[in-house]
Amino acid sequence: MKKLLISFSVLAGSMLIPHAAFAAAPEKTLCTAGETPLFQCTIKGKQVSLCSSGGSKDDAGKLQYRFGTPQKIELSYPDTPQPANGKFFKSETGYSGGGEERVRFKNGDYDYFLFERTVRTGFGNGPNNPEFSAGVITRHGKSVTTRLCSQDGAMKPASRTLPEEEFEYLPD
Repeated sequence: MKKLLISFSVLAGSMLIPHAAFAAAPEKTLCTAGETPLFQCTIKGKQVSLCSSGGSKDDAGKLQYRFGTPQKIELSYPDTPQPANGKFFKSETGYSGGGEERVRFKNGDYDYFLFERTVRTGFGNGPNNPEFSAGVITRHGKSVTTRLCSQDGAMKPASRTLPEEEFEYLPD
């Protein structure tokens, strides 16, 4: 009986541990309180965030791209959050068994494309086996660089309210 009482006490005590310890880790983002991340991911230990403030289901609100860490933002565009018109553009295309969605902006001589992509990899009788990826494509003149997120990034539905442009196929 004493062992049963001790076991019950340990079990009851463990229920008092805050459940936050068992909850999923919060999303890493450079967006501040009151902002909504439209895109976010981690690239080599640094955060990529496209933050929206004052948006609604029909309007993305004011946007700002941020790259770096919470302690040091290395790049933000524009300098202060601004409406998307003339600054941020979305495009998308379909692939066999998937597709790609992008948000593009231009900062000086550089074009930045935030993307998420699903590509079908299984074409036989077996399963589709889709491959998911996300990241940032940077273009300067003819030079194109792709940096992939270390975990899947994701576009939020509000990004679909951005001004549309034609999807541009870039060299690998």
